[in-house]
Amino acid sequence: MILPQVVLPGELDGRHVLVVPRGTDVVAMATAWFPETAWTREPVTAAQATASARPMTGARFRGIVADVVEPTPGVLRLDRAASLEGPLPAGHTVAHAAGLSPQDVDLYALVAADPGATLDVVYGWMSAAARRAAGSIVPAERTQVVVPDPGSAIDLTLWSPIPLSAQDALPLVRPAMIGARVGPTDVPHPQQAEGSSGPPTFSVTATFEYDGAITVRTGRSSEVPVALSRLDWREFGPWSYHVSWQPPEPAELRNEHPSQLHLIARSRVEPSIARVAAALWRAVGGTVVDSGGFVVTPDELRDRATARR
Repeated sequence: MILPQVVLPGELDGRHVLVVPRGTDVVAMATAWFPETAWTREPVTAAQATASARPMTGARFRGIVADVVEPTPGVLRLDRAASLEGPLPAGHTVAHAAGLSPQDVDLYALVAADPGATLDVVYGWMSAAARRAAGSIVPAERTQVVVPDPGSAIDLTLWSPIPLSAQDALPLVRPAMIGARVGPTDVPHPQQAEGSSGPPTFSVTATFEYDGAITVRTGRSSEVPVALSRLDWREFGPWSYHVSWQPPEPAELRNEHPSQLHLIARSRVEPSIARVAAALWRAVGGTVVDSGGFVVTPDELRDRATARR
């Protein structure tokens, strides 16, 4: 989105800024990509500063003045290369300038440990985080705003400790995938090797007349998303159930501004994808992760399954 020079608070000049709705849990999103995320300086909110400034009352406090604490953004370390400074609260005007609907927002500025470092992974995370939170990114030069489409990340993957056979999976997914058929997976997986255990991998695909196709593809891997690394090992497993959408025009997935037909088709298949993931989760347990690498809670999965966009 190209806009006139975007004006943000002066202390953020020269920095890339992540803009998210007020109260967004940026720490949770950061740990989904950077497992060592931690505050090196805790933020002090306006509410905390106000509470600390209240006069000390009572005879024993007579003449004692409480220390005045100012609201201060924190510093959240992502990795050795970069940190985020924030949140810096901002109002409707800044939100509008950052390409969002009028609302209260929080600003987080990217701080590089080495000004000359390449921060491709962090930039990728900022884009994924902005998409996840329905926020935006204001680059350092302030001549444009990047507003990722929050509806574009509809693919889901369930990571479970329990494998399913095609025969057991098919009746679970068919209510949301009418006419689904079983086929082999496109690529080999480790459990297909000699001496491996568990059923062979498979795919299940349902094709829709106007909306493309939904495919469930199973697999097994010793590498799981970073977002699962802080969970108890019993909350996920090596077996993956990847539920994905193939639109009628696949090139639209790479289009920053897809056609209205694409958006309509996406809105129709999104609840089905969530229902499939939810049905598998109820059967085998585990944890669902979206295509941005973030954990999807059961409540969010239920909301997606009933969404009407």
